[in-house]
Amino acid sequence: MVRMKSIARSFVYWPGIDNDIEDYVRRCTPCCTAGKAPIKTTLESWPIPDKPWSRIHVDYAGPVDGVFFLVVVDPYTKWPEVYATKTTTTKTTTKLLSQSFATFGVPETIVSDNGTQFTSHEFKTFCEQHGIRHVRTAPFHPQSNGLAERFVDTLKRTLRKIRSGGNTLEEALQTFLQVYRSTPTADLGEKSPAEVMFGRPIRTVSTLLLPPKHSAPELQPKARKQNERFNKKHGAVSRKFAPGDPVYAQVHQANSWQWQAATVIERIGSVTYNVFLEDRQRLIRSHTNQLKHRAVDSAPDPVPSQSSSPLSIFFDGFGLDVASQAVPNPAPAELDQRNLEIGTDESEYFSEDDDEEPPQPDPVPIPVPARERRQTRLPARFEPYWMT
Repeated sequence: MVRMKSIARSFVYWPGIDNDIEDYVRRCTPCCTAGKAPIKTTLESWPIPDKPWSRIHVDYAGPVDGVFFLVVVDPYTKWPEVYATKTTTTKTTTKLLSQSFATFGVPETIVSDNGTQFTSHEFKTFCEQHGIRHVRTAPFHPQSNGLAERFVDTLKRTLRKIRSGGNTLEEALQTFLQVYRSTPTADLGEKSPAEVMFGRPIRTVSTLLLPPKHSAPELQPKARKQNERFNKKHGAVSRKFAPGDPVYAQVHQANSWQWQAATVIERIGSVTYNVFLEDRQRLIRSHTNQLKHRAVDSAPDPVPSQSSSPLSIFFDGFGLDVASQAVPNPAPAELDQRNLEIGTDESEYFSEDDDEEPPQPDPVPIPVPARERRQTRLPARFEPYWMT
């Protein structure tokens, strides 16, 4: 237009020639269709939501090795969600968005471009069923969805850097998401997206560089009351086991279980133990409710001597004194007198060889006391009758 004015003033002049030339050019259709783009308008940023996940920006990135990525970004927390997929259909898109809704809830607004997966009737119905307002940006103007577009660019460049070290695409994606979500940013007041989303920083490998914090969590009153109600209802009692204790352990196999002898090796939790099965010769982990004490004899049972009679063993079992119950054996003189009375020759008891020991007389049997019986009485209805 400047050159047009210069040429016109070289030949003619009238008052207001510059304004007339400018007005003519603005009305010239060929000039307007072939002209440059106008000066950019002032920037109008999206308003920051007042709560997390109330508005989300979505877009597709890729393909990278035949894999597309559905990108979902929350402008309040800058928290990103990335889902890998082979297709970008509406059905796949709604399925992946439903997964994010199951974790973070249903947003109020979704901002997307004009891709066919977002402009279809199926996606419109999906938004109506979930009460979501769908906002589509101007076609071929990615700056309108700048939050998602910038993240897509960051995602592509970072994946190339991580994969250069030999990582797979899945490993690179998970590494990127963990680092991005745990990195503080100035836009969030030097907080990470995880801190704003969850109210606490997430634990990463870098956390191992900090000294550990040893603080035993206190049992909340609600949990304490719950424990008391359970113990009262089931009559539960506290049971402890020490390493080396013999126990019976529940061994499950094919929808059934049985008690097997085992030995406690160590305690690995408040109610969890490592026990060694003696029959199977292997180590298992068992809950306290799956264990019970096993009685083991400290010493082998004494073997009865040959001189012990069955009656003495019987009395020992009932705590009775054998000496008080036994009948005393007769004296040797009485035995000789009895032998003479029945005409027994003395030579039957002594052999010709004086060096050999004489045979021992047979032991006198000890009477076994009869067991006391309960007195029986007939019922009262039989008293008028004689029972034979």
